[in-house]
Amino acid sequence: MTRTRWMAVAVLAALVAAAWATSGLPPPTPTPPGAFAFAALGDAPYYPWEELRYRLVIRSMNDHDLALVLHVGDIFWRPCTDRHYRAALGRMNQVRHPVVYTPGDNEWTDCWEPGSGSFQPRERLDSLRKIFFPDPTRALGGRPLALATQAASPAYATFVEHARWTIGGVVFATVHLVGNGNGLDPRPNREPADDEEVRARTGAAAAWIAEAFAEASASDAPAVVIAFHGAPDFRRRAEHPERQAYEPFLETLEVEAERFGRPVLIIHGDDHEYTVDRPLVRRTTGRRLDNLTRLEVPGSPLVGWVRVVFMRGADPPFAFQPLVVPGWKYW
Repeated sequence: MTRTRWMAVAVLAALVAAAWATSGLPPPTPTPPGAFAFAALGDAPYYPWEELRYRLVIRSMNDHDLALVLHVGDIFWRPCTDRHYRAALGRMNQVRHPVVYTPGDNEWTDCWEPGSGSFQPRERLDSLRKIFFPDPTRALGGRPLALATQAASPAYATFVEHARWTIGGVVFATVHLVGNGNGLDPRPNREPADDEEVRARTGAAAAWIAEAFAEASASDAPAVVIAFHGAPDFRRRAEHPERQAYEPFLETLEVEAERFGRPVLIIHGDDHEYTVDRPLVRRTTGRRLDNLTRLEVPGSPLVGWVRVVFMRGADPPFAFQPLVVPGWKYW
């Protein structure tokens, strides 16, 4: 082999070695003194090649100093089998931090589709609750975190997925709201019980966040964080069916966020577009609620997570760092 070819091979080998050695994500960023950080993610992995990149997401989160990991649903695309549920649960339990999960539509409301298994969605919801929420007073993941659960109330005993907890004085809550019209979109063989499920679940979500804000006010919390999956179209008028699908949750959120007055962060997925904005307008006054920030996490084909840092007294108190695995990175 000529000297030129040897040099070309050496350069290529060095480039391959460098690519192999890099994680594809930046190294952990230290959390500022007096602050805490947590992860938010959802809407991935959908495909086998995304599952390969998702391993790097878990590794990245494990390398960071995080108070918890919030998963806002769509843990896979299809099929909706118990085996697939348990595989996704296994990934969550590889995280060394506490993991709090709220379901997405891919896990159950979309499971009637032939490619997802032609399941009855409410049957899949029952199975999902049994597998992911066997003890709703404890978070998933590798480190304990005690949770309050709405299921402790007899009137809401079904809603094991509605959780609440406090970190650094900040009150967190999850509620179960999904995409595709919050489960109201038309589909074959829809039954009246399906509509009743949506009504009961959304009403429970409204009641649960009202409790969260009451606790935050009573404890003089510096902020409230509410996490769910579905993306309400905040650009629609209040009476539009796409907005009505999330009532009375949205109206309760408006009232409580305005009354609370301090920072409120809502976190959701569903549309797969990383977004940080202030989209909520009080329908009675037309005034934008500037104390409420929305974070939408990135999703498939992007595979990654968002590092959220809360620093009490800062303006704004929440800072966001999206961390997405490059599309070429599989090791």
